[in-house]
Amino acid sequence: MEKKVDYIVVEASYGGLELISSFIQKKCMLKNVGFKKTWEIMLTVDEICSGIVNCGINEPNIIKVSWQDIDDNIKIEIIDDGTPFNPLSYESENSDYGIGLHLINEMVDFFDYKRENGLNIITLIYKNRKKYRK
Repeated sequence: MEKKVDYIVVEASYGGLELISSFIQKKCMLKNVGFKKTWEIMLTVDEICSGIVNCGINEPNIIKVSWQDIDDNIKIEIIDDGTPFNPLSYESENSDYGIGLHLINEMVDFFDYKRENGLNIITLIYKNRKKYRK
């Protein structure tokens, strides 16, 4: 069952990264996401958004991060209006960003990039696997 989409729109700057981090942390807390999964979500979103801010080939004005609960999954979209930049095609060996991309691939259940209407759109899906102790 799809629920309401919540989002934050910030200037693509270091100050904006802090606001995005707070938004993600609050959403995780409200959904009762465990500590490890919260950390993974915050790390991967920060890595992607930092890449948008830091990347020399990108000059975005805004970053929009949306959060949507879909059953036990969390769907996050990161949208920016910079020049086309597909982090999936980045060469790991030739960049510091490649290390972050490796972490993202390990922590995210689904990762997609598309360019649409002058926007870079990255979709992340996390499966909220809760483990209960007896």
